Amino acid sequence: MSRNSRRGIKHDEEDTDRWLVSYADFITLLFAFFVVMYSISSVNLGKYRVLSDSMTTAFSKVAGEPVLLGTQLGISVQRAPISIGVKGQVGLKAMRETAAAIEDSMKRWIKQGQIAVRGNEKWLEVEINSSILFASGRAQLSTQANKILAEISGVFKRTNNPIYVSGYTDDVPINTLQYPSNWELSSARAASVVRVMAQSGINPARLGAIGFAEFRSINKNDSVENRQKNRRVIIRMLAGEDIFSEATPFADTKTEMENRKLETEKIEPDINIAPVLQINKLQAGEPARGLQ
Repeated sequence: MSRNSRRGIKHDEEDTDRWLVSYADFITLLFAFFVVMYSISSVNLGKYRVLSDSMTTAFSKVAGEPVLLGTQLGISVQRAPISIGVKGQVGLKAMRETAAAIEDSMKRWIKQGQIAVRGNEKWLEVEINSSILFASGRAQLSTQANKILAEISGVFKRTNNPIYVSGYTDDVPINTLQYPSNWELSSARAASVVRVMAQSGINPARLGAIGFAEFRSINKNDSVENRQKNRRVIIRMLAGEDIFSEATPFADTKTEMENRKLETEKIEPDINIAPVLQINKLQAGEPARGLQ
């Protein structure tokens, strides 16, 4: 074939943009790489220092010396207690059993809307309208209130979990020698309920009183009815660990945490650390359970 004829042949044009596909893949991978690098670059310096110091201390120990575990690593070795029901059940069954027992003993007041029993995965609560407990502007319990609280205490007495009583008021100001503000009034009302529960046989170490004044209202204070609803007392039984205390007040005998602290007292006094648990004495326990 002549050169001219070959020149007359029309070749297909090559795709010159094919490189863009590889370039786009490369840019995508590069973007993913920097995203990953950025995500792992955010380090909590405080926790890193604690971990670093703990690792240094642990690996610098003499061979055969027990490694200390606990607050050095920022880890709590206390097992979270579990909710115990009136029939010895735990978890969700425990809360339901306790709630059912309270509802059964408080049928009259629940029907009148004076008492409500509620719960979730964190606690079981009994809300009581202040009108059946206290006179206006007072924190002294009525005779009727003592009977109601005695019945409720009889149910809670069969459980082992911490109980906190919260007092709430409306926004009507009070200014007396005994109660200069609603803070004092709400706290005094909560304390009055706690005192009766302790006298009814509940371990006082399980109890606590909190006053919220008018700042946790459930309704607007724009009517007599709504103000009445805001004046209330709530008894809450926690379903898990007592977040306000290191020692677990779930029994009258020595707690597991107290026994562990006694063991750690054998550590040399010149070591300036918080009480920790020796790893060779840590036994595997049942994992914490709440409402399931």
